Amino acid sequence: MKTNYCLFYWSHNHSRSLCVAEVILKDVVKEYPGGVRAVKGASLEIADREFVVLVGPSGCGKSTTLRMIAGLEEITAGTIAIGGRVVNDVHPKDRDIAMVFQNYALYPHMTVFDNMAFGLKLRNFPKNEIKARVAEAAQILGIQDLLERKPKALSGGQRQRVAVGRAIVRKPACFLFDEPLSNLDAKLRVETRVELNKLHQRLATTMIYVTHDQIEAMTLGDRIVIMDQGLIQQVASPLNLYDEPWNLFVAGFIGMPAMNFLDGKLEASSGAMIFMDGGGKIRVPVPADSAKKLESHAGKAVKLGIRPEHIHDPASGKDVPGGVTVSAKVDVVESLGDTKVVYFTHDGHRFIGKVDAHVPAEVGQNMDLVFDARKVHLFDAASGQNLTCRVTQHQPADVKHLPAAVA
Repeated sequence: MKTNYCLFYWSHNHSRSLCVAEVILKDVVKEYPGGVRAVKGASLEIADREFVVLVGPSGCGKSTTLRMIAGLEEITAGTIAIGGRVVNDVHPKDRDIAMVFQNYALYPHMTVFDNMAFGLKLRNFPKNEIKARVAEAAQILGIQDLLERKPKALSGGQRQRVAVGRAIVRKPACFLFDEPLSNLDAKLRVETRVELNKLHQRLATTMIYVTHDQIEAMTLGDRIVIMDQGLIQQVASPLNLYDEPWNLFVAGFIGMPAMNFLDGKLEASSGAMIFMDGGGKIRVPVPADSAKKLESHAGKAVKLGIRPEHIHDPASGKDVPGGVTVSAKVDVVESLGDTKVVYFTHDGHRFIGKVDAHVPAEVGQNMDLVFDARKVHLFDAASGQNLTCRVTQHQPADVKHLPAAVA
């Protein structure tokens, strides 16, 4: 359980306690000149001290949404509330937020200490308090020995920590991160993800994080907001997104390698439901817990989805209850150390399987694959909706309440 800290907001020698940093978006729209809508009615409720990640492809509206929360972009319509007050017309400096940018935005002529202290000096904080806050943030981030250096003498990872430190000294109610790890190498990104998780636990503060990297999203977020074309597609925990994607976009976006999809239709057979591909050569029984509710879709076009890790080689697939065997040709093999990613072709269909590294798989050979029928998803071909989703679906726009006015 996280400690129930009471955070403080400081402005011009005035302080007020702020114990709740809930962030609520209701029907938020961002439209640019020319009628281009970057965000189309986004509604979201982020709980106090929650770590929420906005993720999606380039141009999906995630960074624009973050910038509207920060006040760096004006909203076209809708309402944004932070900590119990509507902030639509509140200046960014008065929103009780701190933002960490992708490029770190450090002043090159200033030392690390001065970069971290700059915002506090602008607010006329006493020198002893500035020194204490910077020292505390530097200790949290392990950069005590860098305070006299200038940014050009720092590595990318060190600059990133300074940027985070500059945010920490503000003691904001909410941290906003806009792809802060994009400029780091792969190893450092992993290390810094761990540090950000530790930081969230230590500060017990609301954090909203934007990334295009699904691994970052899955490892950091308490909940993840999937966006595409300005719309929120699904809001859920990492495990629920993986197990119960609400639609084709989410199913294809979450998972590495991506989910396999097959076009076909559903057929009723002796009280059961069967998926059959267009050529009639791949037949997959629908799990019993889904078959009954899919009766109305008999004869209709659907897409079957199955993740690469749920396609097995014959040895490991022999114990899969109700496994469906498909013979396919190996096209490409990618070794990942403990596993192999294998690309197959069967009757014009391409599949990706993720198997143990010791499974013999050579390019050009024919190989039996075992589909785990218990793990398949079925999507309506027209709407893209997941027909086999077991999690109760609600509109991402559902929010419980909004403050009535600016405090």
